[in-house]
Amino acid sequence: MEHGLVPPSLHVVRPNDHIRFEESPFFLADRVMAWPRGEEPRRAAVSAFGMGGVNAHVIVEEPPAPVVRGVLAQDSHLLRVSAADEPTLRALAGAYAERVAGISGEELGDVAFTANAGRAGHRFRAVVRGADGREVAAGLREVATGGLPVSRRGGAAAPVAFMFTGQGSQYAGMGRGLYAAEPVFRAALDECAGLLAPYLDVPLPDLLFGGATDRLDRTRYAQVGIVSVQVALVRWLESAGVRPDAVVGHSLGELTAAWAAGVLGLEDLLRLTVVRGGLMESQPGAGAMAVVHADAGTVSSALAGFAGVEIAAFNAPRVVTVTGPAGAVERFSRESGLRCRPLVVSHAFHSAAMQGAVAPFVEAVAGTPLSPPEVAFASSVTGGWHTAESVTDPGYWGRAIREPVRFSQAVATLEEVGAGSVWEIGPHPQLTSLARASWAGAHPVWLSTLRRERTDQAEVHTALATYVNQTSGDLDWPALHQGKGRQTVTIPTYPFNRQRYWVSADPPGTTMNHTNEMRRPQRHG
Repeated sequence: MEHGLVPPSLHVVRPNDHIRFEESPFFLADRVMAWPRGEEPRRAAVSAFGMGGVNAHVIVEEPPAPVVRGVLAQDSHLLRVSAADEPTLRALAGAYAERVAGISGEELGDVAFTANAGRAGHRFRAVVRGADGREVAAGLREVATGGLPVSRRGGAAAPVAFMFTGQGSQYAGMGRGLYAAEPVFRAALDECAGLLAPYLDVPLPDLLFGGATDRLDRTRYAQVGIVSVQVALVRWLESAGVRPDAVVGHSLGELTAAWAAGVLGLEDLLRLTVVRGGLMESQPGAGAMAVVHADAGTVSSALAGFAGVEIAAFNAPRVVTVTGPAGAVERFSRESGLRCRPLVVSHAFHSAAMQGAVAPFVEAVAGTPLSPPEVAFASSVTGGWHTAESVTDPGYWGRAIREPVRFSQAVATLEEVGAGSVWEIGPHPQLTSLARASWAGAHPVWLSTLRRERTDQAEVHTALATYVNQTSGDLDWPALHQGKGRQTVTIPTYPFNRQRYWVSADPPGTTMNHTNEMRRPQRHG
């Protein structure tokens, strides 16, 4: 089939004289013959008539010719190796390394697709990431030689937690790589763009990737951009099999967390984000904020001499953010004796300057259908768990604008679910280091989805590989490749770990008695 050749019949020099081939459409192939291609695909019937009644008849047909595919460009690839035991897995990793070394682009994507979606998943697994065949092969060789640990799946997967970043994580081009390479991400972002069209004077893709990215410095645009990217990230991760069992959000991020927890629908999330950002941006007065590296008690005592300055966020045991009028915050930073770092902001968020935004936002939320959370949801206002009453109270969402963010306490509450992995959902990691400092017990695996200094696929693929390699979780591998135009190609077969069990012959002179007991030959002196 592959080479277009008809093999000769074995051990035949000339046909039997009683077979009149010339009167039939059949002929004897006594040598290798060309198999011309016709209008129909090549088909062959293969028969085996063995002595003793062993008969087999198989009809085979050549596969369809490859078609021109609209393959999405990728700058990162994931390849999973899976086997029933560790030695076999390491042997398979070595074979895969030889297969991918020196290839890249479309061919590497097809190899990864075949291995990930076309081969069964077993108990032992390892996932490697790379930009090209050389990098993937290097990771596979580490697996083959024992340089990388192998994950063993067993029992229920550990809970997954999502943390949603707030304002300040945005930058021009955030999510551009995933928008180009991941169909689910792109579809989700396009859906957000359609729902936002009545509220924005610039299309969402232009705001994120086009000529309007300079507007991301403004609160009303920044908040919409961040939330839209977070929605697309959640949709894509969930399609790949990563779904949260618990959520928490920092300030703006608590709105997206509410959507991820099933509290409100996507259209309402985006509408409320537009309202929230517009109200906060329209508040008068020049404000400032600063990060203070000290515990809350020390900061609270130091604030006594600086009127108008208040705590905006309890981010970690020794990381507090202060907020207030620009002049007052600058004086606090100079004269308090504490180590302070100014934040680049336009307003004094979570301060008295935001009071004018509270009532209008509560009114906007009051007209929105809200439901009890479907997963555990930690509150960044109270620091405890959300209840059906708190999360559906419009007044709560007004408090979230004005009151300080109790993120450190919320993380301590989140710890109660026993998460095996915590994913930071947003354009750039801001919360992971803070959450680490607030986590008292054994740490989960910390994962980020996007990072300003790294390509989108490289960052999130690293997170997915780490998730499989270091936790009991797994991915929906066929879904991860869906819509990317991949096709199955030849890859190394499963190297069965064969073991020989041979019963040695009995020693000479051994006899069996009537009880089938073996007797050794007697030695006589």
